[in-house]
Amino acid sequence: MKIIAHGSAVAAIVGPGLAKAAEGKKETSESPTDGIASGNTIKPLHLLHGSGLHHSNVRVRDMDKAIDFYEQAFGFNLLFRWDGVEAMQDGGVYFRNPLQGAHLDMGDGQILELIPAPKNAIPPDDRALSFHHIGLYVSDVSETYARALAAGAKPYPIEDGSGGVWDGPTDIKLKARPPYERSFVVRAAHVQGPNEEIIELFEA
Repeated sequence: MKIIAHGSAVAAIVGPGLAKAAEGKKETSESPTDGIASGNTIKPLHLLHGSGLHHSNVRVRDMDKAIDFYEQAFGFNLLFRWDGVEAMQDGGVYFRNPLQGAHLDMGDGQILELIPAPKNAIPPDDRALSFHHIGLYVSDVSETYARALAAGAKPYPIEDGSGGVWDGPTDIKLKARPPYERSFVVRAAHVQGPNEEIIELFEA
């Protein structure tokens, strides 16, 4: 699907969690038991494990329109745009890519990364493996759903195969499977963004 990790993009913005981890590096580098050795330094374990998601990536047809959509629909804030990616080693550039991109702040240090889709890009396919959709916490599903549609999103109904259709803001239950005893109940809805990306809204 279109919500995919993109290894060649530049992680230009560091979230608050990683910034704090960097500040605390001296505190943990004294003891080998607190980190994993890498060359002449010891990296805190939380930089390698459990550091959280830095960004999700969406390929888009029009960068300006996509940025406008996410700002209007969900209140994301544009942090940074770039023209081209360069990788440097031993004082020289060994990799050049004209890839453009943008980082938008989703809140809580989470970042949405937008890059242009290739000209031969195909729509999402439910048969594909890997990532399927992006899930967003929102304070009011109905209000956010309406705002997303007004900003250019489309409803994304889901069929259960037995005639039932989940379409729009709905109270849902994820039925607990043993050994779990408590089911997960939430109000949620799906929309499809202007680049056919699937976005799920969770009321929190």
